Amino acid sequence: MNIDDIKNIWQEDMNQLERRVRVNEEKVKNLTFNKAKNTFDILLKISILGKNLALVYTMISLGLIYFVWESPAYIVMLVTASGLMLFSFFQHRLLKKIDYASLSILELQKEINKFRIHTARTAIFDVIIVIIWLIVMGLSFSKVYKGWDVFVQPEEIGGIGTRLVIYTVLIIVFSKFTYKIYNKKLKESENNLRAIEDYETN
Repeated sequence: MNIDDIKNIWQEDMNQLERRVRVNEEKVKNLTFNKAKNTFDILLKISILGKNLALVYTMISLGLIYFVWESPAYIVMLVTASGLMLFSFFQHRLLKKIDYASLSILELQKEINKFRIHTARTAIFDVIIVIIWLIVMGLSFSKVYKGWDVFVQPEEIGGIGTRLVIYTVLIIVFSKFTYKIYNKKLKESENNLRAIEDYETN
């Protein structure tokens, strides 16, 4: 075996090693992309569902007006509650399904970042709207099904008032915990995608 044969063998080994490295890098890239995509997609679908449910809650609020038509105060509360839910729907109108097949790593990173900022910006409004809506629904259903009117019999608010306070506290705690998880998962996905992007550009 002469020196040229040794060089050819060595070059072939190096080429095979480079191919294996490229294949492994591509696998890592795809795994990271898919993990980030799947995490983001779950959170995005939950938010889109919440957006669409806001329309359902708007219709429920408006529908209840029929049963409390003789009480202007309840009509005002229900119109306000439906208006807030409608505001919530339009606040999230930009949320929509994404065609991940056409996204690059950088584009997915931008979409995740945009969604994370949107979620953080609208979180406080969502929590307040849900709390107000539940209070109005609680009072309205109590009037319709139990005949108790908070404006006529305010002294009897004790029982339902306590439940509403408990529900409000639970919503606030659950929301803070949920949004914290949202933010953590989205940041992790962003950082993983950024690491790949930095590696490819360096």
